Amino acid sequence: KREYFYGVKVQLITTKNGIPVEICFSPGSEHDVEALQKMFMDLLPESSLFGDSAYTAYELEELYKETELIELKICRKSNSKKPDKPYHAFIKNAMRKRIETTISEIVEMTPHSIHAVTKDGFLLKILLFVLAFQVKAIV
Repeated sequence: KREYFYGVKVQLITTKNGIPVEICFSPGSEHDVEALQKMFMDLLPESSLFGDSAYTAYELEELYKETELIELKICRKSNSKKPDKPYHAFIKNAMRKRIETTISEIVEMTPHSIHAVTKDGFLLKILLFVLAFQVKAIV
């Protein structure tokens, strides 16, 4: 399997059932936490947002909990300052698997190669595949 990197990362927020509700394109050089801060995140109060260890930022977790009433549930690395209890780690990993499955299903819908002349055209096609998946999942 050949993979290419075009300098863009896709940040995706889904429901617990795997339906995408928000997508954000960020430069590949940007840290995932910075991209998370730029997202609109129109989530309901008392929502939980799960992520992998790349989103570890303790201050940001506290800030969202206090101001937005959104709980960031980030998977911890094994050498973390604030390690997870085993049952928290189990729940976080289970929720992360749902998101990874959603991403795999979106990738499965895409052709082997995406022909685009410009970077914006490429990003538009990726966005359209995510929207098509969203419609397919809802209907």
